[in-house]
Amino acid sequence: MTEPIIREVRREDADALAALWQRVFGDPEELARDFLRRLPALGGGVCAEADGVLLGAAYAVTDYDLNEERIAYLYAVAVREDARGRGLGAALSREAAALGRRLGAKMVCTLPAEPGLYPWYERVIGLRCALRRRKEEIESCPGPVPTSLSPEEYAARREALLRGKPHVRLGAAALGQERFNCRLCGGDLLAIGEGIAAASVEEGVAVLRELLAPEGADRAALAGAVAAALGTERALLYTPDAAGEPYMAADRPLPADCAWSLALD
Repeated sequence: MTEPIIREVRREDADALAALWQRVFGDPEELARDFLRRLPALGGGVCAEADGVLLGAAYAVTDYDLNEERIAYLYAVAVREDARGRGLGAALSREAAALGRRLGAKMVCTLPAEPGLYPWYERVIGLRCALRRRKEEIESCPGPVPTSLSPEEYAARREALLRGKPHVRLGAAALGQERFNCRLCGGDLLAIGEGIAAASVEEGVAVLRELLAPEGADRAALAGAVAAALGTERALLYTPDAAGEPYMAADRPLPADCAWSLALD
């Protein structure tokens, strides 16, 4: 096989990119297709190919900002199993980060798939753990009935709830992708009481990757109500916590209490 070349993805790569995504991650085809359809509004991607065969890909999602500065979020770094051990993952990650910067990002972040990858990302592109979070298990319980929100409605409520607090803002494309992902997994972007939640169902558990509510609200009760509405016996609730488990790696520090629970994971 000839030496792989790395280049930006093109529209005509969609079939091969979707097949690679399914092969490496095992996700439904519609998830990969929907993500690819949202490019370039979401950001951009790079791929490695040799002899006309797509060997790997990585994406820079740039529809995020912190204090009006764009962020590049490295996402879905994938290398075919028969092409591993040749440094393609590192090369794709570096080129995706460079693409994010070319698209105007001032910061590069990623969510490593497992704890052991944090040292790898630090070595390859200088990313260090920048955010942490804790996970709570909450029993299902009766409560307010959640209602579906459009991405635009969710964004408006999210900004109101986070006003004056450090947080990463999601653009329309990123929130549209979040809603698609949640709905694909039996959940949605929701209004619950005076708060909001981004929820999905995974292995019979309601996963709340974000739950925002006014000061003094009983977040556990709201999480339990979402679980009840989604027909599960319990919920997993993720909350930013400086003493919690690593959540996000970045090439510069983030405020310890920065709200960024939605990262297409």
